[in-house]
Amino acid sequence: MTDKNQAKKMGINIIQSQQENNPLFDMLLKNFPQTIKDGQVSLSAIKMLLGFNESMNDISGYELTWTGKGLANALYSEPCQKQLKLQESFTPQTSANKHPNNAIIIGDNLDALKLLKSAYSEKIKMIYIDPPYNTGNDDFIYPDNFRQDYQKILREVGLMEIDENGKEKESESLKFFKNNQGSKTHSGWLSFMLPRLKLARDLLKEDGVIFISIDDNECANLKILCDEIFGEDNFVGDFIKQSKVGGGSDSKFIVKEHEYCLVYAKNINLTNEMFLKHDDDYLKRYKEIDDKGRFFWDTFSRRGLTNPIIYEIKAPDGTLIKDGWIRAEETFKKNYQDGEVRIIKIKDKWSVQFKQYLNLNGRKPRSMTTDFGGSIEGKNDIINLFDSDKIFSYPKSIKFISTLLKTRATSS
Repeated sequence: MTDKNQAKKMGINIIQSQQENNPLFDMLLKNFPQTIKDGQVSLSAIKMLLGFNESMNDISGYELTWTGKGLANALYSEPCQKQLKLQESFTPQTSANKHPNNAIIIGDNLDALKLLKSAYSEKIKMIYIDPPYNTGNDDFIYPDNFRQDYQKILREVGLMEIDENGKEKESESLKFFKNNQGSKTHSGWLSFMLPRLKLARDLLKEDGVIFISIDDNECANLKILCDEIFGEDNFVGDFIKQSKVGGGSDSKFIVKEHEYCLVYAKNINLTNEMFLKHDDDYLKRYKEIDDKGRFFWDTFSRRGLTNPIIYEIKAPDGTLIKDGWIRAEETFKKNYQDGEVRIIKIKDKWSVQFKQYLNLNGRKPRSMTTDFGGSIEGKNDIINLFDSDKIFSYPKSIKFISTLLKTRATSS
């Protein structure tokens, strides 16, 4: 690895951080976040972006590499020669449906994303992806005619070689791909995901958000891959979703009942906060009202905080109450004077309480919940819609998808 001093001796001007207000750094961070790692510009990422073979030392900290990454980037850049053909049998023309706003695209999703990009680049507010989980049963890697369809790309990225007789032959890396089709290979899965996620990012508006479902098999790799594509600073968070209940007698160690949904923003500084509408049970606690709105009296004490703010509060009878509090002492004094904090006696003990106001925008979604609906709900939803559960496997529940949609619909 080349350090800063060595790079300077080589005549390389190092762009160090966004705090330097370097317009080139800002441009790379906004449009090509995969070129920024640990606050430094990755020369190898820029070379890969430009289609150059990596030959010089990288000055970045770390990156995710695998067999076929160059091929995956080449597939992202390869133009799509296909066209969409309207299937009128799926688009009934009625007086109320002359210009339908919805579309189902049947075909390779890589081609579909490229076709969508030509018309919807930077216009999509939200994307949800439910990719193959790479469990060993997924048929997602590359078809038998892969070598024939991408022969030019395979040569450019070095997956096709020339033997001693001048004949073209497959490299060991390409043989690795072909010999592991359909099996659980991280390299194959990452090569499948990279171009599709990069195209998805191209589709997002500047304030857009993407949700990606995944389980334990590839969650760690997906997080690092998305950090590279969307930028680590644009990671919004993840949902831990209960996918099933019960069973597990065939599990050797831990009964797995959950999945993840990673959330990334195109530009987190421009993305609106996430809210869900308040339900009736939640609203019941907000029984009181003043000129600022609805509220309930919540405890001012916060003993469970990692770093509680500890000081003494004097009760009306002079008793000193020492505890860990939710707000700083100066803020408490102001809130008390304004009537937003009270000190009352409950069962012979003094209690400090503050007005917890209702957020009119809604409530923030919780990262861990059982309210998303599991695999059984998803299967039942498909049966109710199509009178069959053979439409596609492992469907997500309508409740889960609609909840994700609502987190964006309630934002301005």
